[in-house]
Amino acid sequence: MVAEIADRHLIRAWAIAPELPGSSVFSHQTAALIHGWPLIGGITDRVHVIDETLRGVEHRAGVVRHSAAGRPPDRAPGRFDGVPVADAVSTAVLLATTLEPHVAAVAVDSAVRAGQVDVDRFTRALPAGPSRGSRRARLVSMALDARHESVGESFTAIRLIEHGVRSIEPQHEFRTGERIDRVDFWLPDLGVVVEFDGKQKYVDPAMLGNRSPQEALWQEKLREDRIRSQPGVRTVIRVTWWHLLEPDRLRALFRAHGVLL
Repeated sequence: MVAEIADRHLIRAWAIAPELPGSSVFSHQTAALIHGWPLIGGITDRVHVIDETLRGVEHRAGVVRHSAAGRPPDRAPGRFDGVPVADAVSTAVLLATTLEPHVAAVAVDSAVRAGQVDVDRFTRALPAGPSRGSRRARLVSMALDARHESVGESFTAIRLIEHGVRSIEPQHEFRTGERIDRVDFWLPDLGVVVEFDGKQKYVDPAMLGNRSPQEALWQEKLREDRIRSQPGVRTVIRVTWWHLLEPDRLRALFRAHGVLL
């Protein structure tokens, strides 16, 4: 469903492109979709552009036209049906300063993972406080890490940041004898291991390999037992997409494990 909405948005951008003035640059959510980034929040029906000749914001005929506010975005090398597109870093900054942090972080983290955005360069490009959107943008920057391996891990990271967790080690490795178990997140200050638990790992043939779902579940149990036996590990918390959709659900999940956020 999300992919269909994204496709409809890009089709709309393609249809509108010939009508845009030459001073326009695709931006915001539209540029993010052109770059191929996932948007987990509601994708607006309106196409977004920045017009260097405009002052303020103008809404009309399915298009939101933004002023450059004195700082035109850098442009990506390519064009979308003849219209320039804001480059990856400029697009990331626009998302971080205008969208909810979890929506922006998931999209920008995907770009970091793909090598399209460098975290340090992105952070330097953020507006200084207390300008509009600067606080949420800083939260986004704190959640970015190329070691995150999926959208679910990106979503988990920003939710942890929003809850005030600051010591987060993605893809931490625990050693038991000759065996190494890598976890999605290790929170050393809390003594908590966090795993994003998607259904896919138990049903996707590509992830199962030659194992049955029952064997995969049994191996995961043994793995968790080894992790729990590690010094300093207080508990293992398995987070699903449902827990991440509402911040209070994640807080309640941690509380159920005896951990206060």
